[in-house]
Amino acid sequence: MAFIRTKRVKGILYRYRVESKRVGGKVQQHVLEYLGRVSAKPSKNSNKPKAKAPAKKAAKAARITAKKAAQHAAGRAKTKARKGGRSKKKRK
Repeated sequence: MAFIRTKRVKGILYRYRVESKRVGGKVQQHVLEYLGRVSAKPSKNSNKPKAKAPAKKAAKAARITAKKAAQHAAGRAKTKARKGGRSKKKRK
């Protein structure tokens, strides 16, 4: 059975029609046809999801940043407790 494979080479997308065959107990894929370079312009019938609103992106970034800051603080507190409140040695 043949299928379409999209392959990225140095950042550029190309399409191939590929068929899988069993040879010597292993599956090998054979390129039947080169279909050409994928156009950079999205087609009108593209199924790409719509871009999120900038406000939603900013809110999500703020949530992630706050979460990471809380995780970092929790990790530092555990380290201090384990070291008995000592911090790094001061260099002279």
